[in-house]
Amino acid sequence: MSKKQVGDKSLNKKTAKSSGKKKRKIAIGELIYGLICVLATVAFAFLPLLGLTLSNVLVINFPYGIWFLVFIFVCAGAFGFILFFLRYYLRTQYAKRIFDATNKILHGDYEINVVDDLSGEYKKIGEVLTTVANRLKLADKEKNDFINDFSHELKTPIVSIRGFAKLISKGGLSKEEEKEYLSIIVSESNRLIDLTASTLMLDRLGGTIEIEKRHFSISEQLRKSILQLQSDWEKKNIEFNAEFENFHVYSNEELSHQMLLNVLQNAIKFSNQNGKIDVNVQGNDKQVTVCIKDYGIGMSEETQQRMFDKYFRGDKSRSTHGNGLGLATVKRIAEILNLEIKVVSEISKGTTFTIIFKLN
Repeated sequence: MSKKQVGDKSLNKKTAKSSGKKKRKIAIGELIYGLICVLATVAFAFLPLLGLTLSNVLVINFPYGIWFLVFIFVCAGAFGFILFFLRYYLRTQYAKRIFDATNKILHGDYEINVVDDLSGEYKKIGEVLTTVANRLKLADKEKNDFINDFSHELKTPIVSIRGFAKLISKGGLSKEEEKEYLSIIVSESNRLIDLTASTLMLDRLGGTIEIEKRHFSISEQLRKSILQLQSDWEKKNIEFNAEFENFHVYSNEELSHQMLLNVLQNAIKFSNQNGKIDVNVQGNDKQVTVCIKDYGIGMSEETQQRMFDKYFRGDKSRSTHGNGLGLATVKRIAEILNLEIKVVSEISKGTTFTIIFKLN
């Protein structure tokens, strides 16, 4: 027998011993409570009789008086025992319902409803169990949705890469065709990298993370983000109108940069060739407002309702590059940093993103 097995066996013995002591304490407590119920009921029945006897209002004759007292004693004792039994029965039933609900949760069944059947301290336990079950149900749904969505998004570029790789391996292609297929493989590989990176980023933001805030220039961060995306907007010959004063905010610089980068990428992606994007920053004593406006294809009402959903893409034809995680990340960062986001969009007229940083 290994040291670990010995340790586990010893731990199990200690746990069983502790559990046995706890059960004995509970049993003794219940017994004492039952005895108190009986004695209290008997005392409640006899005290008025004793008071009346001592004040000579009631005279007890023998032997009928004694039998009368015995009858009262038996009735009072029986009544006390019934009270104790009812309390014990209810506690047992409540404990059983809580145990059954806990067992259902352990086996992945989160559809429980025990609050209405409980009372007192057990009702509070039932409310906690219901809250836990609802949160586990939501987490399970999010996990399944994530697996399904991610699997779907992952499958498309992998199938594309495999298909074009097979065509190249068979040979018989012209140099132009081979170059084109290799270009597609590289593009789909980059798409996989972006998808994985974006998914990991969103997953990291989904948990509890510590946010370190400091004062920094949001205007300078915007300028750097625009320069970082220069190759993208130059390909489409987009004109950037980004003249603004220097404003500072108190927030997390890394997350703010990622959020602005995603909004700018979205504006570039859905702008038309030879289009224009306006970037404006305004501020006062209470807030700093960043406004990013494009004059591209815009969004329908349906797209606007779902634009922050993970893996959702308004472009049904998939003609634009993306993985549907950019705006989901923007929303999550805004929630973490306690920022306000407003979106106004119209088909064929463009979209305006307004991000508000509170200063107080």
